[in-house]
Amino acid sequence: MEEEINFRVESNPTKPENTLRPIMYISWLLGVGVARPKNCPKWITVILRVIHFSVCSVIIAFSAMDFANFGKQFTSKLFEIMYCMNETVCHLAAYYYVCHIIRHYDKWPELMKMLESLNQNISKGLSINDECVKISQILAIIIALLCGPVSLAVHILYYYFIAPDQIFVSDLFLYYTIAQTLVNSFVFDVIVYMICHKFRAINEMIKQLDEKLTSYWIALKIRRIRRLHNEICSIIMTVNEIYGIDLLLCSTNAFIMVVAKLFRIYMSAAEQKSGFIFLNNVIWIIYVFQFILMCWLCTLIHREIDKIGLYISKFILNTQHSTKFNKLSCFGNKEPEQLGIFNNECRGNVALNLNGFGMESLLRSTFEQDCVRNEINDFSLQLKQYRITFTACDFFEMNNSLLTRFISVITTYLIILVQFYKPEGF
Repeated sequence: MEEEINFRVESNPTKPENTLRPIMYISWLLGVGVARPKNCPKWITVILRVIHFSVCSVIIAFSAMDFANFGKQFTSKLFEIMYCMNETVCHLAAYYYVCHIIRHYDKWPELMKMLESLNQNISKGLSINDECVKISQILAIIIALLCGPVSLAVHILYYYFIAPDQIFVSDLFLYYTIAQTLVNSFVFDVIVYMICHKFRAINEMIKQLDEKLTSYWIALKIRRIRRLHNEICSIIMTVNEIYGIDLLLCSTNAFIMVVAKLFRIYMSAAEQKSGFIFLNNVIWIIYVFQFILMCWLCTLIHREIDKIGLYISKFILNTQHSTKFNKLSCFGNKEPEQLGIFNNECRGNVALNLNGFGMESLLRSTFEQDCVRNEINDFSLQLKQYRITFTACDFFEMNNSLLTRFISVITTYLIILVQFYKPEGF
């Protein structure tokens, strides 16, 4: 009996550019990253980047004036050093986010084309549902708005009625910087989450492999899965090329920001000064959340990649116990003259009459099984060769192990700073 495969074909899969449109426009309007509308004239993008570049320069000017006016009030040289490092890295990252598109202007359309081609190939064997990606980017936009414009309005209203003399322009621009860095990292997070769903689609296709199918269709589906896996590897290489320096600056900025803010909170508690403690707590929590989210999503992809090998091994074990595969392996161990007698090992008292048609069918089946075995071996070799990771310019990998090292290093630095800090009056 001939077996058939029914593919679920999605005639018009959603384009990734349409799926990512909300977060893409927010990033483009804020002037960060490489995300931009496809049909937008280049001169509009240039004008937006020039405006944001000017805003970053104004922020640096006000920060320098505030440091000149209030730098003498620092009671600790250690905190003064941490403050300068924090401001330097923060402004350097802001400038890079604005100028990032100069180097990778054509990379975003290229990435969208690669994702669109991948969607079309996956939709030939499995339906695609990007609702989770849409929901995640809506949540990302809401968080960016809450930490940016909404927090800015709350800050102004609070200090306007409580302590108007504590309203500084540099503090107000801080919310602009936070919104920029959050949106830039959220674009990366959404893309990684979308790639994670592609790996889940591959795992679903592997789980649909059935030993009841003919060997020809199994080999064909495995080859299609190998091609999809190779496409995703190419996409991840492109993402690493685009966001490598971003990840490095984002991780460094988060580390210095968290250390500086936690040390500032300790200083305020030791000197019994409660001003800006709540604001500093909010800021370091935001940056920690940003870093944790990036590490967690990259780890999520690693888990899906590990499942590929697990599902392939499970399929191999299932086929080894399949009657269709076992009986042919038994025939391969027999001499030609023994194939015409009763075979008690494979099918139990079943006489085989191998005429010309039977021999041709047997050879064809053996050849198809060899094709399946070769495809599985090649896929296993491909999984070993392609080591899929998201790296910060190859300095370190983004995963949960990096998060644990991040926490331990922050704790070590805080202990050192606390030991060398002397409160005012001692």
